[in-house]
Parts: sequence; C-alpha cells; structure tokens
Amino acid sequence: MNWRYPVALLLICLPLLVFPPTAGAAPITVTCNGGGCSTDWYKVSVTVAFAWDPTGVTMTQGCDTSTVSGDTASWSRTCVVTYTNGSSARLGVTIKKDATPPTVTGGSASRGPDANGWYNHPVGITFNGSDATSGLAGCTSTSYGGPDTAGASFSGSCTDQAGNTSSQASFGPIKYDGTRPSVSVALSRGPDSNGWYNHPVDFHASGSDNLSGIASCSSGTFGGGGSVSASCSDNAGNSGSAGVPVNYDASSPSIDSITLDRAPDSDGWYNHPVRVTFHGSDGGSGIDACTDVTYSGPDTTSTTVSGTCSDKAGNRAGGSSPAFKYDSTPPTITNLGVDWDDGSATLTWTASADTKSVEIDRAPGPTGPDAAAVFKGLASSFEDKGLTNKVKYVYTIIGFDDAGNKAVETVTIIPAAKLYSPARGATVVSPPLLGWRKVAGASYYNLQVYFGVSGKALRRVASVAVSGRKVLTAWPRQPHYRLRKSWSFKGKTRKLAVGHYRWYVYPGLGKRSANKYGPLIGQSDFYVKKR
Repeated sequence: MNWRYPVALLLICLPLLVFPPTAGAAPITVTCNGGGCSTDWYKVSVTVAFAWDPTGVTMTQGCDTSTVSGDTASWSRTCVVTYTNGSSARLGVTIKKDATPPTVTGGSASRGPDANGWYNHPVGITFNGSDATSGLAGCTSTSYGGPDTAGASFSGSCTDQAGNTSSQASFGPIKYDGTRPSVSVALSRGPDSNGWYNHPVDFHASGSDNLSGIASCSSGTFGGGGSVSASCSDNAGNSGSAGVPVNYDASSPSIDSITLDRAPDSDGWYNHPVRVTFHGSDGGSGIDACTDVTYSGPDTTSTTVSGTCSDKAGNRAGGSSPAFKYDSTPPTITNLGVDWDDGSATLTWTASADTKSVEIDRAPGPTGPDAAAVFKGLASSFEDKGLTNKVKYVYTIIGFDDAGNKAVETVTIIPAAKLYSPARGATVVSPPLLGWRKVAGASYYNLQVYFGVSGKALRRVASVAVSGRKVLTAWPRQPHYRLRKSWSFKGKTRKLAVGHYRWYVYPGLGKRSANKYGPLIGQSDFYVKKR
C-alpha cells in the first residue's frame, strides 16, 4: 500500500511526525539536541537529527543533520526516505529559536499628574519594548500609591515570547503626595456676648502640608447658625477641611409683657415707688436680662418707663410700659392758726391747691378717749364747740390729694375763756377784777364796757355786734383791770349799778397814739346785784 501526503501537511509544526512507509519499512524519527523536538521557542542553538531504518532505502532527501544557530521564527525541514519497492516515508519538523533579549524602550505613567506636576492618587507605571523575533510577551507594569515622596523612581524590563528578559530600564522620578493637608479655621474676632455672635464674622483657614506645600486656603464671612467650614489645598491637589462650631444669634428677643408690681395706690395714682418689670423671650441664645427698675419720680400726670430685654448674644429689644400717674409729693398745710375760747377751739389753715379733702381728728374724741374725726371736707377753718375748759385736746389736721398723699399737722389746745374773770354770766355784788388772756405783741389793751344789754344788737363796732350803752373805755397795759364803784366817762360820773354788763377787749399794737389794734380778743358778760 502506498502513502501519499500533500506537501502542506509536512509543514505542520508537530514535535514529531512519522510518516508510515510502505509495508515492511521502518519509520523516520527526529531529535532536537538529542531529545524530542518542541513547538515552543528555543533560546539556544538546536541540532536537528533524523533517523530511519536503512533497510531497503534507496534514497534520502532533506534528512541531513542540521544545526539551527540563528534566530528564526520558522526553520523547517522535511526528511524523505525512498525504499526499493518504490514507497517513501516523510517526516517534517519546524524549529523556532530566539536567543536575543527584547529591547526595553522605557517607562511611562498611565496618565498625567493631578496638579502642578504632582500625583495625589494611585497611578499606573508601564514599561514598553520591542522584540524582533518571537515578539514581546510582556513588560513590567505597576501601580504607585505611596508613600508620599518628591522622587519616586521605577525600574522595569520586558520579556519576549521565548522567555528572554531585557535589561532593566528606569523611569521617573515622579512626585507623589496623597495626604490631605491639615487645616485649622480662625475667626477674625471673638464673640459679641456670652460666647455668642450677633452679626457676621469673617473667617479664614490656614493649613500645613509636609510635602507638596499649601497652595491656597479659603476664607469668607459667616452669618448663620451651626458651624463654619473652610478648606486648604496643597500643591498636589489634595484638599482638607475643618469646621468650628459658632453660636450665632442675630435676632432680637421679644418683649412679651411689662408689669407694675401693684395696683395704683389711690384713684389711679401711684404715690410711692413702683417696680416696673419687663418680661421677654428669645428662641435663639435665650434671654439674658430684662429691665427691672423702680420708678420714684418725678411727679407726673402721665409717664411711661422705657426698658429693654437682651438675649445672651447681646441683641436687644426695647419697649415702654403702659402710661401711669405718679405723685409722691404730699399736699401742704401751712399758716396753721389756733384760737380758743370758753368751751371752744378754732383752727385755721391754708391748704395747697392739690389738696382735695381735709380731715381733722381730735383726741379725746366726741365719744371717748380715743381719737376720732370731728371734721371732713374742704375748708380753711373749723370751730369745735362744746369742749371742756382746762382739758387738753390734740388736733391732727390731715390734708389729702388725689394720689392719697397726705400732709399732717398736729396742735394741742386747752380751751378756756379768753375773758376769764369774772366767768361768763357770773353775778357779782362788788366791783369785779376784769381779767383776760395775754396777747403776745400787745403793748396795751383797749377795754370797752357796755351796760343794759337788751339781747338785741343795736349796732356794730369794729365789726363786732354790741348792744347797750357804753359806760367805760380804758387802755390798761396789763391784761386785767379793776372796776370801781364809780368812775368818770365822757365828762360824766358813772356808778356800778345793778344790772347786766357786757365787755370787750382789743390788743393795742405799738404806741397808743398810733391807734392801732389787733382783732378782738374776746367778749363776756356779768351781772351786778345788790348785797
């Protein structure tokens, strides 16, 4: 049987191809450097040797031993053995040899620097090369992500398909800084009040960087609550930030109410210091203080108190209290005059225009020893009658104004007859000693005696109603005068006759020739009867 194989089939790269010879022929074998032949790449010279059974061989072709010493991607041989019977056997082999290392052309980064020639996150480093025969299998590649340095250098090589490795090549240096700068934030001023800011505050960031250095830092103005944040960037493009809490309150508090500590003292008026308190609230920093003052004047028919509430941030709100009337000045009672007579007392006074009422209390009172009111009204005088002579009476005169302020004056009166001797209405049988109360400042006295009192006033003398016939006028220097049984008056002799007498006394002021008299001291009467 004859075996025929196409030529193309002999070129297939197989480690060992044995073509069966004709029946009875030995197969062909091939060795490479004494061993089996490989389809992989050789890096050393390869000696290719064919072997066959020489029996019946008439001819060989391409079967000589050959050494492949040069680089080649496809060295091929086909050994053909022809036998006597006309048959033949064939065996082909292909050798790939590459003993030359590839060439490394250098390294490169997978991308450009992130900022200012600096890398700030991992970057790939790849080496490149070429190979003339087997082709490149690969080159060194890596990724660099630290540590930070200003000079990171790399070495690498390339390997071809035959396993040859090139010499080392260098790439770099590159600058790498993947660390954020440290940042601190500073405010341009301190808080406005109690740790709080109440109007915008400038801020700026500052930073430090241990390698590429600070490129820039942010600044600005803060005018809200929470915290302020700022950042710095280094020359490698890394950015760091920091924040500081800021207590911020630019809103004024509210005044919720303004109160006076009590109701008016009298008729809508305050007459002694009144406390005015402001009450407020604040939704931010909280209330720090509100006005709390005591108003004590000046007197006014209408006034308000101004005040504020402030929060802890120093914001303030102002307001005014409701209007109120204030009068702490009491009225005045001046020109207090007192007079008394037999069983009576008379008080006179001048009240200031703001006096709205006058009350007079007397002790003992009308019904017992305790003080009691004997007069209420608005007047300038009061006569108290029905008193007991020689008893001490204490009068308290109180003047009230609309605000309830009062003026108080006190006097003591012991009533007694101004013309005390003889007692009023007394009956005598001999010439009496007429006695009366001494008047301060009087240098003499004018005594007038009338007889025949009819009970009906006939005329007025010096604003005093008199009746009867005047029988005596005298000007004693002392506050007493002794009547005689007879005397001369207006050229006539007068005698002390049985009947009713009324007498009057005036104080004389200055020299008698001046004819100047004070008001009537008093009047009285007595009766004369036979022994």
